Formats: sequence, C-alpha cells, structure tokens
Amino acid sequence: MNRFFKVCSYLLLVFNILLVFLLIFEAKVRIPVWVSPFGRLHPMLLHLPIGFAVVLVLLLLFKKEVETKSYAFLLKLILIITALSSCIAALMGFFLSREGGYDANLLQWHKWTGVGVSLFTYALTWFHEELAQKTKMLQLASVGGLILFILAGHFGAAITHGENYVFEAFEKKKDIQGFSQDSSMYQAAIQPILEKKCFSCHNDQKVKGELNMSSIQKILKGGKHGALWKAGDTLNSLLLQRVYLPLEQKEHMPPKGKEQLTVEEVALLTAWIKEGADMKKTVKDYVPLSKAKALAFKIAGSKSTEKTYSFAEASESTLAEVNTPFCVVAPLANGSPALEAEFFVSRKFDRKSLENLSKVKEQLVELSLAKMPVKDEDIALIAKFPNLEKLNLNQTDITGNTLDQLAQCKLLNSVALSGTKISKDKLQKLLILPALTEVFVWNTSLDSVAIQALSKQFPRVTINGGYREDPNEILKLNPPILVNEEFILKKNTAIELKHTLKNVQIHYTLDGQNPDSTTQTIYDKPLVVDNYTRIKAMATKDGWRASGRIDYTFFKSSFSADTAILLSEPNPRYTGKGAKNLIDLKKGPIDNHQDAAWLGYQNKDFVSLIEFKKPVPLTTITISYLQKIGSHIMPPAEVEVWGGNSEADLKKLQKVMPEQPEKMQDNANLGINVSIKQGSYKVIKLIVKPLPKLPKWHSDKGKPGWFFIDEVLFN
Repeated sequence: MNRFFKVCSYLLLVFNILLVFLLIFEAKVRIPVWVSPFGRLHPMLLHLPIGFAVVLVLLLLFKKEVETKSYAFLLKLILIITALSSCIAALMGFFLSREGGYDANLLQWHKWTGVGVSLFTYALTWFHEELAQKTKMLQLASVGGLILFILAGHFGAAITHGENYVFEAFEKKKDIQGFSQDSSMYQAAIQPILEKKCFSCHNDQKVKGELNMSSIQKILKGGKHGALWKAGDTLNSLLLQRVYLPLEQKEHMPPKGKEQLTVEEVALLTAWIKEGADMKKTVKDYVPLSKAKALAFKIAGSKSTEKTYSFAEASESTLAEVNTPFCVVAPLANGSPALEAEFFVSRKFDRKSLENLSKVKEQLVELSLAKMPVKDEDIALIAKFPNLEKLNLNQTDITGNTLDQLAQCKLLNSVALSGTKISKDKLQKLLILPALTEVFVWNTSLDSVAIQALSKQFPRVTINGGYREDPNEILKLNPPILVNEEFILKKNTAIELKHTLKNVQIHYTLDGQNPDSTTQTIYDKPLVVDNYTRIKAMATKDGWRASGRIDYTFFKSSFSADTAILLSEPNPRYTGKGAKNLIDLKKGPIDNHQDAAWLGYQNKDFVSLIEFKKPVPLTTITISYLQKIGSHIMPPAEVEVWGGNSEADLKKLQKVMPEQPEKMQDNANLGINVSIKQGSYKVIKLIVKPLPKLPKWHSDKGKPGWFFIDEVLFN
C-alpha cells in the first residue's frame, strides 16, 4: 500500500505542476487534436472529487465509531483519491475549454477555482497525519474545501446553464406576452421555440459554434458557419439544414439527448423563413393566406378559427414516415387530427412523396404543391384525399384537363391555380364542385372579361384574378441576373448577364464606378476578362423605372500553383485550412470571416512561399482579400512580391500600397492586381502588411486593422 501512496504522490506533483503551467501559459499552449476527446470526460469526472469529499465529511462525523489506526489509514486514502480525482478533472476541464464557445470571464473564474480545488486537496495530503490528530484543523480544512468546491461548481453551472442557475427556480417568472394581431411574429411565435430548444447551448455564457442567440442583434450576427437563416431561402438556411439532418448525425440540432423540435415547430420555422424571416413584422401585417401566420396561431393555442373533425388522429410514427426535408406534414392546430402538407424545392420533388401521403389520406385537409412540377395526371392522386379542403397548385404544370377528378373531394372549398395554363373552359369543370367557395387564377390566360362571365355563372364562388396591369403605371425593373455560378474564372470562361424581360439595356462598368442610364458601355455579349474585375450593372427600358445596381467581383486564374507554405502563422482564431487555402480556388464568403476559407492576420505580416513544379510565364499576381470595415478588416497597407526559380535567388518584383477607403463601405471580396515584369517564375514570395492603425474617420480609430486573405491567383 505504501507503494501505491508513493506513486500517487508523484503523480499529484507532476499533474499539479502541469496544471499550473498550462493555466499560466495557456495563450501559447497548443493542444493536439487527439487530446480533445479526453476533455469531454470532464462533466463525468468532476463528480468523483465531490463524492469523495462527501465521504471525507462522513468519516469526520463518525470518527469515534472508527478504530484509530483504521481512521488514519482511511483519511490518507480518501485524501489521496480526492486530490488525484480533483487534479484529473481539472486537467480534463482545461482540455474541454480549448473547444471554445464559453463566456471568457466565467471560464477564467471556473479554471482558477478548479485549480484551487486541486492544489488545496493536494496540500491536505501533505498534512494528513496532523489532520488525523487535530479535529479542529480538519474541520477548518473541510470548510475551506467546501467553499472552493461550491465556487468552482457555481462558475461551472453558470457556464453550462447560465448565470444564477441554482437560484433561478425561486425567481418570479416573467409574464408571457399573449399572442395577438399586434404581436411581433418573431417575439410571439419564433422566439419561444428558440428559447426552449436552442438557448441552453447558445447564450451569453455558452456560445457553441460561436453562435449567441440571447438577442436579435446577436442572432443576426450568426456563428462560426455563417448566418442562421437566409430570408426566403429555406433550402440554404443553416437552421433548417441542421434540423432536418438525421438525429444520429453530430450536426443535427438540437443534439441527440436534448428536447427535439415538434413537427409543428419545424413547419412554422420553415414557413416564417420562406416568407421573409422579418423579425419586426407584426402578425397583422402578414397576408391572410400566410402559412406562417396560420401556424403561429395554431401553436399559440388560438381557438378562434379551430374546427372540429370526426376522423382519428394519425400516429406519431405515421407522421414521421410522411415527413421529409422537402415535404412538411403538420397538424392544423394543437390537438387537432387534421393535417396540412406543404412541398418545398421543385427540383427535389418526388411523386412518391405525394403517393406516400396516402398514409394520412383521411387526416389531410390542406395541401400545397405550389411551384412543384405537378402535372394533370397527378390530380388522380390528389383526388384520393376525401377530406381535402384547400389545395394550392400555383405555378405548377397543370392545364386543367383532369380537374373534374377533384369531384371526389366533396369538402374542397379553396383551390389556387395562379400561374398555370388553366383556361376558361377547363376552369368550369372545377367551379361545379358543391363546396367550392374561392378560386385563385392570377397570372393565367383568364382576362377580366372571362372572370366576370364566370362570376355571373357561378355566383357562390369568388374568382380572384389578382393584379391586372395598369397601362398608366410606371414599374421598376428588376436588376440584371448573373448567369455565372463561380467567381474564379478559368480559361475562356466569360462573365454572362441576362434579364427576364425583352428589349432591356444592361449598362455596366468595370472601373468601380456606379453605372447609370447614361453609361455608354452596354452589355451585348459575354465579357471576357484577363484579371481581377469588379463589374457593376443596372437595367433600363423605355417606359420603366431603372433597376437597382448589382455588384460582383471576378477573379481570373490562368495557372495553378502546386505548393503553398506559410512562413508566418495566422491569428489562432482564423487559421482556416492553412496554406492550402491560398491555392485551392475556393472563395470565402463575404458575410462570414470565420469561415475556413479565410486566413486572418493582425499585428503580423502575412508571408508565404508559393511554388510551381515548372517555371510559368507570369505578368500579374492577384491577391483576393476581404473588406469588412465594421469588423476592422481592411485592405492591406503594403504588398511586396518577390520571385525567382528557387527560394535562394528571389528578387523583389514589385511593391504596392493599396488605396484605403475614406468612409464606411459595404462588405466585399476584393482583389489587388500586382503587375510584375514579364518572365518565367518557379517560386513566388508574398509579404503583405496589415493596416497598423484604423483611419481617423473610423469609430475605432487607432486600433490595429485586420487583413484576411483567401486566394492568390496567377496570370
């Protein structure tokens, strides 16, 4: 047993020295990737010293019941085990802290109190004999240890669960604002979902994935992977992408083991994002047919428009079978057996998903197939839903040839056919349905005369023809559309623009100036560029108001480098994927400088060697950088280019000082074209100096600027 105590004593000495060293020099410490999983053991291991401390207190209380020699041995053993488990738990906690995502101030307090517990329990092992003899000293030591344990536990709980977690239960809860037409849709319907399912891991104390959801401003800032959602774009909204992932996947949100989003909550988030994700828009400002509005009222428990149904409720397992990432099926209201189904993303539409809805054919009351490639032959499937009341076929391939099959849907009262090839004769087949009360035929071949005639023939049905063009109204053009999907142009790839209307003139500039209707350069064919180019364009047409401007930057790559080496390391927060970022021809996003495509430098020059296997004839080198002035990310102060056939014979080829902005500007992915003496080069060395001080006009003038780079291109 003496050998055991001796080994433990040495381990305690080594571990505590390592612990103090790591804490003092943590800014310079680099933890290997393979160590990170051990940090995840911290939440489990921290309970061991607490448990042994409790046993120690019990031993102290029942000292008289234990034989003296046994008492001294047990005291030493428990102290050794308590000290060892405290030290190991603290070490694992340090490894876990390196993952980031925690409140820095609370984390520091938790670290120091945790190390304090380890050092204190280690000190007790040195004085176990005196403690065994002197009860009062042991009592004082127990009180001191208890205080340290409580403090360390308090700060740990604050990091994990939020400040004042223990006493929060005694606080008076805030009154929840009632859901009404004057409520903000976000505050009344969306925020409660996020608070319940997301805030525990994304708050001021615990910022997992660098995403903080404690306020609107912080939510809009986004996290490590960019914005949480893209208004109107459900397919590319990160929130929905994570929600729809399989539960077993690590990226699924909420993570496995946490309370999951319900089908209704997913449907509401999807509809809200699809309808613009406006965080200030009130409920009353949403159009009557708004899906988000309807779902919000249902989830809030509004019974004003709730209808009772006699059919049975679908099981949870059946609901899970019919729901897919591109088809959301949800109850119409809390506790209601009636269901609604909505399909998303036309290119992902699968007729089998529509057939699959037969599993809930009795419960399906509302069906939206808007913008899906639905054809006349699919009406037969839809007609099999006996309790269908509302059907949305807007902008589908329906012509109306088979609409008479919907006569099987005896309860169908609303059909939307806007943007289809429906004709007057075909629509008459639908208008005879006994329960039909409204039809939407915007943007179809039916003119006002036809609609008026049908309205007289079928007075019980409201035929909504929507907006009709006023010849005296002057409309604003949409901006030109960029055809290119990539912004790094390969050989013979041109910049291509288009517009959906005929006889539109597209005015453009390539010199950074804003185009207007007097700009003489008019787009008539794809543009071929030789280097980095910034194109700005707008559209004009007689009888129309000019469009807004578009602004895109393009980069040209004629040669691909073989190797890139960083001679100066980027800031630890923005290391991206290292040197390979510079030559992988992948652009970084403008709205997320924390993306892995970016390398960030501050108070240190960017220095890199880029090599080719064989000498290549170069005339221009382009450095692609980020401009995000509000985040202190600026153009560099100075750029030097060196070149040669080996690292030993490099010569300075060029030195440039890029122009600095004189006021706040929009975020942009820009480039610096550095012209060099034409020649063949095998090795290029770049030295880029970040701006040492922000300009006087900046709100944070005098602070050091950042330089962010994602690509180096050669022509």
